[in-house]
Amino acid sequence: MADHISVIRRFTIDFLGKGDLAAADDTLDPSVKGITGLKPTGPIEGREEYKAIVAAFVDAFPAEGPLAIIDQFAAGDRVVTRFHSRQRHTKEFFGLAATNRVILFDEMHVARLRNGLIVENIVSATNLEFEMLMAPILTPLILK
Repeated sequence: MADHISVIRRFTIDFLGKGDLAAADDTLDPSVKGITGLKPTGPIEGREEYKAIVAAFVDAFPAEGPLAIIDQFAAGDRVVTRFHSRQRHTKEFFGLAATNRVILFDEMHVARLRNGLIVENIVSATNLEFEMLMAPILTPLILK
């Protein structure tokens, strides 16, 4: 379990928090599936797509400070992580011009690992400000 937690800490702090693509290579299975609002049209399919999506997000919403893990625990092949990060919207994202707002992201991820790599990551979040900011653009993609 401790090894699973260290994999997820690297994934969360370095890849999600900083956009470190080497951390994605070190922690994600090539065929990983990700369920997240950052791809509202369906699951992320594979490490390369995950890297492209997170890189675009971190480019548009760079961190204002270090990501903070609030809670984390492991059971079997799964690790649950809750974290907070503050990101500033500095560039266009999904067609929405930069607002320069600092937004709190309060997320919970449930990751499943196999052979020391993440094969599935399901995101649940209370990112109300981000969701309201993006609603005019994302609503038509989700509620076709």
